[in-house]
Amino acid sequence: MNQANYRLPKRKDGQKTFEQIIDTAKKLFSKNGYQATSINEIIQKAGIATGTFYLYFDDKFALYSYVLAKYRKSIRRAISEGIAHATTRYEKERLGLRSFLKFAWQDPLAYRIIWESMFADKALFREYYETFSHDYVRQLDHAVKDGEVRNDVDLETLSYILMGISNFVGLQVLFRDTLSDEDLDRITDQVMKVLTSGMFTQKLE
Repeated sequence: MNQANYRLPKRKDGQKTFEQIIDTAKKLFSKNGYQATSINEIIQKAGIATGTFYLYFDDKFALYSYVLAKYRKSIRRAISEGIAHATTRYEKERLGLRSFLKFAWQDPLAYRIIWESMFADKALFREYYETFSHDYVRQLDHAVKDGEVRNDVDLETLSYILMGISNFVGLQVLFRDTLSDEDLDRITDQVMKVLTSGMFTQKLE
């Protein structure tokens, strides 16, 4: 994101107001969508003056882009912390998936806001997932060289397969009324079983 479009607060009282704007925007973008949410509504719900909004953001798109970028960083951080002690690609995939599912459960607004970017700005949506894919490919390439991942699969396609699994199993989690650590382990293990052994009962000729 172009940082010229937003300005971070320099004082503690400003930080509180800034976070209030972000929290309000998340709720409204999630509830109404990007197009149906107005700056005036954000200002009113956040309880701030009009000038205060423009002190930090040039426009609604700058605010939305900032929120999306923050989610990307938060998801990356959650996954990085989750796989910190993993030593194999298998462990990283398992713990990374589990961390993502837990993040999705704890912050259900994330899904709506991230996918809303497809309608807010297609280039922003594309950049969001391409950035994840490029980083994934780099990690998978190391795993191929280490002999952990097969070398006859296109890694870009594989990265999108893995992201697709995470995203839609994430929906499975969000559709639940409750989610325990045991549930997380069971769902994650089911995914890893398919990744390890496949879904077919016999090899196809």
